[in-house]
Amino acid sequence: MNFLAPWFLLGALAVAGPVLFHLIRRSARERVPFSSLLFLRPTPPRATRRRKIEHVALLLLRCLGLVLLAACFARPFFPKGNASPPAEEGRQTVVVLDTSASMRREGLWPKARALAQRHIKEAGLADRVAVLTFERQPRTLVSFTDWSSWPVDQRAALAGQRLDTVSPGWGGTHLGLALTSAAELFSENAGAGGVPGPCDVVLISDMQEGAALDGLQGYEWPKGVRVIIERVDPKRRSNAGLEILDASMAVEGNGRDARARVVNARDSDREKFQLGWSAESGSGFAGKPAQIYLPPGQTRTFSAPELASGATTGALRLTGDEEDFDNTAWFVAPEMEQTVIAYFGSESANDPEQLRYYLQRAFPETARRKVEVVSTISNSVFSLETLNRAALAVIPASLDADEVKVVRAWLADGKTALQVLTNAQSGATLAALAGGADIETSEASGDYALLGDVDFTHPIFAPFADPRFSDFSRIHFWKHRRLTIPADLPVHVLAKFDDGAPALAQITIGQGNLLILAAGWGPADSQLALSSKFLPLLQTILDWSGGGAPARAQFQTGEPIPSPVSSGGALQWRKPDGKVLALAAGTPFTETDMRGIYTATAGARVRRYAVNLPLDESRTAPLSPDDLARLGVPLQSAPVFSAPISPGTQRRLLQAEVENRQKLWRWLIVGLLGVALIEIVLGGWLTGRVKTLEVTP
Repeated sequence: MNFLAPWFLLGALAVAGPVLFHLIRRSARERVPFSSLLFLRPTPPRATRRRKIEHVALLLLRCLGLVLLAACFARPFFPKGNASPPAEEGRQTVVVLDTSASMRREGLWPKARALAQRHIKEAGLADRVAVLTFERQPRTLVSFTDWSSWPVDQRAALAGQRLDTVSPGWGGTHLGLALTSAAELFSENAGAGGVPGPCDVVLISDMQEGAALDGLQGYEWPKGVRVIIERVDPKRRSNAGLEILDASMAVEGNGRDARARVVNARDSDREKFQLGWSAESGSGFAGKPAQIYLPPGQTRTFSAPELASGATTGALRLTGDEEDFDNTAWFVAPEMEQTVIAYFGSESANDPEQLRYYLQRAFPETARRKVEVVSTISNSVFSLETLNRAALAVIPASLDADEVKVVRAWLADGKTALQVLTNAQSGATLAALAGGADIETSEASGDYALLGDVDFTHPIFAPFADPRFSDFSRIHFWKHRRLTIPADLPVHVLAKFDDGAPALAQITIGQGNLLILAAGWGPADSQLALSSKFLPLLQTILDWSGGGAPARAQFQTGEPIPSPVSSGGALQWRKPDGKVLALAAGTPFTETDMRGIYTATAGARVRRYAVNLPLDESRTAPLSPDDLARLGVPLQSAPVFSAPISPGTQRRLLQAEVENRQKLWRWLIVGLLGVALIEIVLGGWLTGRVKTLEVTP
């Protein structure tokens, strides 16, 4: 038997008291009145020490009661062999560290890293810690698996080494995604019983109000998870930033149309700024900057000064605030996009009865794009050069064998053609382009036809999927051709007439596509050219063929840049720091992790792109925790740390748990009460046996 508080056993020494009382006689046992002694002075008896103990049973009962009382306070228990301390249910902590661009402000990053290291070092022996960094996307720096696999005495040091490799980047702050990703780490490491033990998400951030909170509304947090906010404050609060708007209507090489959106933080104490193009040396302005006025908490758009003559790129700079991490935005002057549509027909572009008349006017020239409809017949000779320059071919007439061979090879190389069946005789050309398939074409009968079934999942019709734009039933087709397509030919029917005949179909030829329209858009065939659907339909076909809208020139950090070419050899991408990467044609460039000018080179073609910070990153005023609480985030007011537990302490905890389970002190109290009851009964019985002698005169 062991005792949880053995020092209380010293109370058993109190048994000396009953023994001493039994040895000392303090009064005579009998009184005898005697008449002849009435004139003597009474003398009280003196206490004398007995030579032997009387009533031994009563003495033993009293000593046993004191021993039982001392044993109760000592809390005895029976140990269960050599059982080791049970595995403690430790705390799980995910340290979420903000590495967005706003953390580049002076004094923020050292504070944030020190807080992260403190939480790592104060983890207990049974605790588990994971570290997550985030900006636009979260990244796991230390997982729970890593922490558990490391030696106990090296965990903090190894996690600190990984933390030393991290620094703020140039991405935006996606706070909502970071918090939900941290909560999911607990679920991934939970057993069948759910998330075990206390779980804390420690958020270390500047908590700027421009952070994206998407994904928090309605998110179901795991049970027991708490979010602890450790906010770091900068030395200076005044901040303003800028963003160059995508100059979709600017002319190549002319920066006077460039416009910048400027934001001034809500807690800023500055109102006057200067906006101008940065000098080549990197300091000062190239030319006279514009003076702008912007009160705190407001956002306005300003026209940038004129870019230097002949320059196609530049860096727009804002001065007048105390933080410069977001004061520069790069600009690429937009290029003129020239797209060629090869038209297989020789009719005049001014004849309103012909298809070319409407096709020519479907793509008006803009400052960014010029779509040119060019006939492939030049001086009665087929022009292969025109076809090779084209992004889309429109075939309204029959082709001879040589032309079919050239067009089929052109399609197989990844191009797109639209064949318009203006008569039943066009079926021979269709069959030849489809590889000699047995396709029958005939004129449909009836007054008119309507479109009855449209595949809105296809990219050509996807922009019309909204119920406001999906009604094609008002377009009358006076004439159309019926197609009988063999079952073994892979054809994707995109739209059908109300009689079930295909209206628009797609046949894959090599890497390219052949679209078949079973009716013309001229007045003799249909009302298609006069409907509001005609222009956007041709535009989506041109976009799908790869010769659509002009490419963007302005991007944000973290956004992928689409490949400027869809086929051919590899592209050479050059980042602002000079690093060169090779990617296959058609592969988007995703390593946009820094600001500046990115260059894509494909043969003799060079395309430049500007990548800048998102404007929300400049909204650096602190975000109120109440905003997170309203979105359902389970906030904890102050962090709770686990103190390290020594083996001795763990052993004592085990003993306390065993003693609390056995509760032997209850039985000792029952025994003590029984002894006390017996002692009372025995003491009363012995008192009744004392004889009293009375002598009378």
